[in-house]
Amino acid sequence: MPTEMRVEATVERILVIDDDVATRLTLVKLLSKEGYEVLQASNGAQALDAIAEQMPSLILLDVIMPGISGFEVCEAIRARDTRVPIIMLTGIEDVSSIDSAFAKGATDFITKPINWPLLIRRVRYSLRTHALRVDLERIQIIQSEAQEIARLGYFEWCPTFNRIHWSSGLLNLFELPESTDGTGLSTYLSMLPPQDRTDISIQLNQVASGQLKKAVFEHAFSTDAGNFHVRAMARSTRDKQVLVVLQDVTDSYQAKATVEFQRSHDTLTHLVNRTQFFRLLDDSLAQQQRCAVITIDIDRFHMINDSFGQSEGDNLLQLFSLRLHALTHGFYSLARLGGDEFGILVEELEGEDELHEWLSAMQKRLSEPYELAGQPVFIETSVGASLSPNHGDNAHSLLSASLQARLVAKRRGGSCYQVFDQSCQQDYARQLYLETELRHAISRNEFELFYQPQLELATNRITGAEALIRWRHPVMGLVSPGEFIPLVEEMELIHNLGSWVAEEAVRQQARWQAEGLQLRLGFNMSARQFNDTYFANRLERMLAAAGVAAESMDIEITESSAMDNPGNAMGMVQSLKALGCSIAIDDFGTGYSSLEYMQKFAVDYIKIDRVFICNLLNSTADQGIVKAILGIAASMDMKVIAEGVEQKEEMDFLRDLGCHEMQGFYLSKPLPAEEFACFTHQHNSQQSPLPA
Repeated sequence: MPTEMRVEATVERILVIDDDVATRLTLVKLLSKEGYEVLQASNGAQALDAIAEQMPSLILLDVIMPGISGFEVCEAIRARDTRVPIIMLTGIEDVSSIDSAFAKGATDFITKPINWPLLIRRVRYSLRTHALRVDLERIQIIQSEAQEIARLGYFEWCPTFNRIHWSSGLLNLFELPESTDGTGLSTYLSMLPPQDRTDISIQLNQVASGQLKKAVFEHAFSTDAGNFHVRAMARSTRDKQVLVVLQDVTDSYQAKATVEFQRSHDTLTHLVNRTQFFRLLDDSLAQQQRCAVITIDIDRFHMINDSFGQSEGDNLLQLFSLRLHALTHGFYSLARLGGDEFGILVEELEGEDELHEWLSAMQKRLSEPYELAGQPVFIETSVGASLSPNHGDNAHSLLSASLQARLVAKRRGGSCYQVFDQSCQQDYARQLYLETELRHAISRNEFELFYQPQLELATNRITGAEALIRWRHPVMGLVSPGEFIPLVEEMELIHNLGSWVAEEAVRQQARWQAEGLQLRLGFNMSARQFNDTYFANRLERMLAAAGVAAESMDIEITESSAMDNPGNAMGMVQSLKALGCSIAIDDFGTGYSSLEYMQKFAVDYIKIDRVFICNLLNSTADQGIVKAILGIAASMDMKVIAEGVEQKEEMDFLRDLGCHEMQGFYLSKPLPAEEFACFTHQHNSQQSPLPA
C-alpha cells in the first residue's frame, strides 16, 4: 500500500513596520490571533534588514516614520520584489500621501485611526488577490513557453489563386467545418471583427509582396464554436505562399483582462477603484467641465458585519452599488473608494439647486430597506459634495473638500448630506485636531472621572454615585463629552477608554472604602463593549486586584444598546450579574425595550431619562410616563433612579410617586473625587432636608 503523502499548509508571514509601539503591538497581536506569522520592525532600516533575509507574504507599512520614510521603504521593497502586497497606513485627511503611496508601489491603504475588523479583511483580500495574480502570471509564463506546441494551428494562403488550405489541427481547434478548406481569404477575414479586417488584409498582402518579412497581430476570432482571441504570425514561404500560424490565447487574454480590470476596478462591486476615480476626475477637469464630487459612506456599517457576518456585509455593499447604478442611470461615474465608502463623479453639472434636489432624492432612495438573510435592514448614509471650480481645481482638493463636508453631515446624523462651505473646513480642522489629541489623551493622563451623587429619597441620604468621564485638555480645557465621545467610538478607541473608565472607577471605589465611605458606584458601558466577550473577565480581575466587592459596583447600559442585539446583551448581563454587580438601564424610555427582555435581563435599576423630568411639573404626558415606568419597575422588583432633577418640587413629586432615587443639579453637579467625598460626608452627617 503506497505511503500517503501529507502536505503541511504554509503559514503566511506578515511584516508590520510602524514606529508607534501601541499600534505595532496591537497589529502583531491581532494578526497572530488570525493565524499569521508576524514579524515587526520599528523603523525603515530594521524593515529593510528583515526583508533582506526573507521576503514576507505581505507588508503593513506606516507612512510617517523617523529616518527612512514609508515611501522610501516602499520604493526599496519594490526594487527587490514587484509583487509582494504592501498596505500603507496613513491618515484619511492626507489624500496626497495616499496617492504618493500608490505611486511608490503600494498595493492598498488603510487609514488611521485603524478600523481593526476592516484591516483584517483588507489583509485577507490582499493575500487572496496576490495569490491570484501570481497564479495568473504563472499561467502566462506557461503559455508563453508552450506556445509552439499548445493550441496551435495554421493555414496557407495562395495569393495567386486566392485559396486557403486549412490544417486539420486548426479546423479541430476552432471546430470549423471541412468545407472551409479551399476557400478564399475572405472566409478568414469574415471571422474577424469588422474594424480589424482591412488592416490585417493589408498586412497579409504586404507579406505576400515581400514588403513585410513577417507580420504579427492579435484579434478576436468568432466561429460557430464560440468567441476566441488568437495571436497570429504570418510569413512568406519559399513557394510564394503565406503561412499564417494561429494560437488560441483566449485564456491568457482573459487572464490579462482580469488583471487589468482588477487594477482599475473593485472586484466585489465592479465599480472603478480609487485610483481610476482620480483618473476620471483628472480627465473631466482637463476638459474644463464644471463637475461635482460626491462621497458616501454607510453609517455604522460595522454593525452589519457584527450582526450578520462578513458575507452578508459584502452582499449589502453589492446591493448598495446596484442601487447607485439605478439612481445614476449610467450617466455618472461610480467608484468604491474603500470599505463602505463610495464616490460619484457628476460631470457637466447644470446647477447647484438641481444638485441639492438630486442629493436629497438619492439619500431617500438609499435609505429604503435592503434584504439581508431574509429580513429587511435599514441603513443611514452620510454624504458630502464639492463643486469645481468653487471648492478646488484639482482632484485632490475636490475629494478632500467632499470628505470634509461628509464628516460634518455624519456628525449631524440621520442620513444627512452637506455641500462643502467654509464652515466645513473649520469644523474639519477642529475634528482632525481632536482626533490627533485623543490618540495621546490616555497616555498623557488627560482623562478624569467626575462623580454625581445619587440620593435615596426615602432616607434623604446619598447612597450611590455615577462616574462620568471628563477630558481636561491642556490647551482647550474641559472638552464636552458630547463632542469627543462620538469621535472615540468612530476611531475605535472606545474599548481602550472603556477599560480605563472601569479601572479608574474600581480604584476610586477602593480608595473611598478605605476612607470609610460606603456607597454604590456606577459607570457606563458602551454599546461597542457588548461585543467584547472578555470584558467581564477583565472586570473580575480588576475587582480582585483592588479588593473591591462586585456588589458595590453598578454597570449602566443604555436601553438602545441593550436592544440592538438582545442575545449578546443578555449574555454580557448574565456574566456581570454572575460576578455580583448590579445592572442599571440608562436613558430608559427613549429606546424600544421589550418588557420580556427587560425581565430576562434581571435588571436592578431603571434610570428615567431627564427628557421626562424637565417638564414633569407641567406635562401630564410626562407624569403619565413616569408613573408607568414606576409601575413596570414595581412589577419586576426593580428600583428607579430619576436623572436630571433640578428643582425641589420635582424631587418632592418623585418622592410622592414612590421613586427610589434621584440625581441632578438640584442635589449636586458632577464633582471631582475629593469634592464628592467631602460633599457626601457633610450631607449624610447632617441628615437634613435638602435646601429650598
